[in-house]
Amino acid sequence: MDTQRSFARIGTHTTRAYTLQPVRSRLARWSVALVWTVAAAAAGAGAAVWALGQDAPDDRPGASPDALHAELADMQLKLEQARAVSAALQESADSAQADIAKLQADLMFLRSHSRAAR
Repeated sequence: MDTQRSFARIGTHTTRAYTLQPVRSRLARWSVALVWTVAAAAAGAGAAVWALGQDAPDDRPGASPDALHAELADMQLKLEQARAVSAALQESADSAQADIAKLQADLMFLRSHSRAAR
């Protein structure tokens, strides 16, 4: 008998049309979303201020123009030295490549004459 009653209840519940009704009004939901957005923006701004710091040092490496000029001259000297090393290395590589080409030509000549002598 219990099984018949439970089946009867299921039948009545499934035939009705149910729709979800919002608990809060649309204005209340939008205001909560707006409050969360403002809070997130304030937290982001606070994090940016904290990350950048209030007393950040200047972006310049030296405080005086003389120090900047000295550093610039030092960097130019290092750049010229690097260019000289690169040019010397390229000249050495070109010379080695020419020697290799000459040796390969000599080797081919000697191999061709050794085959002819046999």
